[in-house]
Amino acid sequence: MTSSETDSVQPASERSGASGLDLPISSGMLAGLLDAKLVGNSDVALDDLGSIESGGASTLTFIRSKNYAKLWADSNCGCALVSEGIEVPDHDLESRALIIVPDADEALVRILDAMNPGRERPKAGVHPTAVIDESASIDPSAAIGPCCVIGAGSTVGPGTVLMANITIGVDVQIGKDTILDPGVVIEDRCVIGARCIIGANSVLGSDGFGYLPPTKNRKAIKVPQIGTVKIGDDVELGACVTIDRAKFGATTVGDRTKIDNQVHIAHNCVVGSDALICGRTTLGGSASVGENAMVGGTVVINDHARIGNDTRVAGSSVVLDEVPDGETYAGVPAMPARQAMQNYGAARELGSFVRSVEKRLNKLEADQSDSSSS
Repeated sequence: MTSSETDSVQPASERSGASGLDLPISSGMLAGLLDAKLVGNSDVALDDLGSIESGGASTLTFIRSKNYAKLWADSNCGCALVSEGIEVPDHDLESRALIIVPDADEALVRILDAMNPGRERPKAGVHPTAVIDESASIDPSAAIGPCCVIGAGSTVGPGTVLMANITIGVDVQIGKDTILDPGVVIEDRCVIGARCIIGANSVLGSDGFGYLPPTKNRKAIKVPQIGTVKIGDDVELGACVTIDRAKFGATTVGDRTKIDNQVHIAHNCVVGSDALICGRTTLGGSASVGENAMVGGTVVINDHARIGNDTRVAGSSVVLDEVPDGETYAGVPAMPARQAMQNYGAARELGSFVRSVEKRLNKLEADQSDSSSS
């Protein structure tokens, strides 16, 4: 174990992202930095980023669609990033500015990245309150924050940062330049790749929920969970994500996948590379999510269900079996989105349809009664 004890933090100047763009800035200078076309006043002073509805005269906003463009005339914002091909009606060339870019969202990301002050991180070395087993291997360039615990045989790679109160179990491997936020728990034998970000209070490697159900002759029996968790490179997990270890083998998350807060991934799940999984989604045991899949918030994915490659699953859906490759599904249970929308439309009319049928039945019964009387 290598330790260079320090509890100092990086100054803001060392934590910043891309440099060269600071507010305030003129609309013309910003257009020049973005290598973009300016339409309107080049001297609009910009000192803030904000929404098109709430911004003021010195606010930079963005217009990514026709719906946003319709709001421009009534907006108080001084300048907007506009995606190419979007017409913006009623633009005042004298007092306001539009900056035409290939993709307004992407341009905004560039600006946010350039202005990002970063977060305070401990410098390389081991904080004096950390408890590290003598058999653990800590790269000299890694930073181990206050009250961290690292178990026997574990490895922390170059440039990796462990913030405060992190628990690393036995024989854990953590790659280079990975960041673990406060309160993270990585249980025994888990593997974390390079350049990952693990959000605060996330738990990786807790036991999978495996039991033989009770019968008349015995109580429930716990099934040992002897597998592990493997996280690829460039993965980002939000706060309070839980990923259970496998019964055997590994629960896996592929490279570059991004997982939002409070997502639960059960034992033996397989999540492919470049997937996006939104908050409070739950994957049952042995479920799979394919490459480039996008899963909305609060989705429930049943045990052993499969979400294919290049798929989309709408928020609050319940996937019982399979979403085929390339498909968009929605609903409870999840079905092709077009079919789900048709069902929703029919459900909205169900009440009036039932009332109409009741009126017709009542009239028919009355007519039959009158006919019988005559």
